[in-house]
Amino acid sequence: MKLSRVLQVKKSMQRKRIHTLMFISSGILSIIFVLITFYGTQAGNFIMTVDYDAYKRGIVLSQNDDFDDPQARLMTRPVTEARDMTYSWLKIEEVLSTTGNYTDPDYDYVAYTFYLQNNGLETVNVIYHIRITEVYKNMDEAIRVLVIEEGEETIYQKPDKKVGGVLISYPLELQETKHFLSDTIVTRKKIENFRPGQLRKYSVLMWIEGTDPDTTDDILGGMVKLQMNFSIENP
Repeated sequence: MKLSRVLQVKKSMQRKRIHTLMFISSGILSIIFVLITFYGTQAGNFIMTVDYDAYKRGIVLSQNDDFDDPQARLMTRPVTEARDMTYSWLKIEEVLSTTGNYTDPDYDYVAYTFYLQNNGLETVNVIYHIRITEVYKNMDEAIRVLVIEEGEETIYQKPDKKVGGVLISYPLELQETKHFLSDTIVTRKKIENFRPGQLRKYSVLMWIEGTDPDTTDDILGGMVKLQMNFSIENP
């Protein structure tokens, strides 16, 4: 079993082709291209890990805030089928109120809530980064990664390429996004002065964004793997 999550789009013999993306006056998204996706089999979709040195010094993870079973690694559930969607379809409040995996009854996407705690004896600076460990057929071009850290939302996407010399324009209803730091690094952040006993709450969500121009038949059969890793900053 690999430690990275798998996001894989399954080929369909009867898939629809995308002709256009249309927005009616109310701003509701009309997506006529449906993707049948295979997000992971044995491995989860999103892997959260603490490196060996940080774990030895008391930095631990848990899907519950009571930390009755602290871990160095957590894994989201595999998602077997999903279609392209958009931010407004996410059930953010339900995700935040659920520990561990959240399963949406209407749509399939990655959604997981967990906690980070300093269970050690020293105040440290903790660095975390999310990286793409493997990608096939440019699947990373179409996904969105949402990180909710202590209630603050940040959505990440890969920069769009210019189409005909013009950058794609998204509907005003969509949330503002930040670009990936590089082809392989989604984001990198630091938690300063993380004190003994202190904890932080995280929710991570990931979906195929239907309004993205890269959400086409070309990504069918594609795959991407991501990992979120926490470590202690060296002095």
